[in-house]
Amino acid sequence: MISIVPRVVLVSVLGGAVIGALGGWAALLGRGAVELGAIRLEGLAGILAVAAIFALMGLMLGLILVLIMRTMRSAANNDRS
Repeated sequence: MISIVPRVVLVSVLGGAVIGALGGWAALLGRGAVELGAIRLEGLAGILAVAAIFALMGLMLGLILVLIMRTMRSAANNDRS
């Protein structure tokens, strides 16, 4: 089955979102709110904000890994010829 998004990108984004949600939940339990700079977010908004930030970080990591794998595959193909 051909997917639109490579698996490594999807796993990185989902992993980042889960870690971000856990981090936001831990911040809510500890401080009662998530503080992002001058903004103080409470409740579900704080959890979603931190999860979104970590998901974007995971997306960037996944895209970097895809680019590295493509570069290595291209170098290996050029080396054989």
